[in-house]
Amino acid sequence: MNMSGKRILIDTCVWVDNYCANHVAGADARQFIQAAFSQDAVLLYAVHATKDVLYVLESEFKRAARREFGSVDARAAQAAKKAAYGCMCNMCDLGEAVGADVSDVWLANKYLRIHQDFEDNLVLAACRRAKVDYLVTNDRDLISHADVVAKTPRQMLDIMSL
Repeated sequence: MNMSGKRILIDTCVWVDNYCANHVAGADARQFIQAAFSQDAVLLYAVHATKDVLYVLESEFKRAARREFGSVDARAAQAAKKAAYGCMCNMCDLGEAVGADVSDVWLANKYLRIHQDFEDNLVLAACRRAKVDYLVTNDRDLISHADVVAKTPRQMLDIMSL
């Protein structure tokens, strides 16, 4: 199935997997994002994901440095911060931010009746705001509660190859 013009909101976890070579789901995330981008899909992310991607990646890069070198000095910490910022900027280049306002908070609160993760509910509110065709996430619980078509990167790759 050609994804040209399809609106796909990519969850924070998939963006993080995309940038972390050691994540089990990383290869699927990278393949999916590359395929969707090359098929002219409109890639989206919830605006609040920028801070989460930045924070999680910086922590992941520091953790990798600790595993490899035993500790993280000031220079390595600065490199982790710079690398995370570069990844977040790349995400912003590949995708479009879906803004938010108080109505998204209201909707996320309403979603608490069916899904107890407020941050995930903000993602669902972003999906509704952006009128997406798909939500792509590795969060199985979010997939089971989403009121939009929600798939993993691997599932989307399968759909895209039809």
